[in-house]
Amino acid sequence: MMNLSEVLRQAAEQEKRFREACERIYAELGYSEFPPEHVIDEVYKCVVRASIALGTDRERIEFFRVRKALEQKRARILSEEDQCPFCGEPLDAADDHGVRECPECWSKFDRSVKELHL
Repeated sequence: MMNLSEVLRQAAEQEKRFREACERIYAELGYSEFPPEHVIDEVYKCVVRASIALGTDRERIEFFRVRKALEQKRARILSEEDQCPFCGEPLDAADDHGVRECPECWSKFDRSVKELHL
């Protein structure tokens, strides 16, 4: 039987490998540093989904779905006025009053990309 110190060390080593793997995923998605929080959350959720599917008959299907979900989070080069200053996602088109909304964090901005408090 392992003692608590050994099990804790193994868990810490696995967590470290997990973080390193996620950093490689971020780099593959085009982020030079840590991406916005919503991307980090999506990567975590996708890795959990993939780990649950490992060794099952649904492994190929789930890995395909996870890969497609992650590809949607790929970093995009956008002009500053087209990018949400909070999460980095592209802003929607302006409505009749010039207000643009971020589909990811739901922030709203006027034409000068100043946040509106509605």
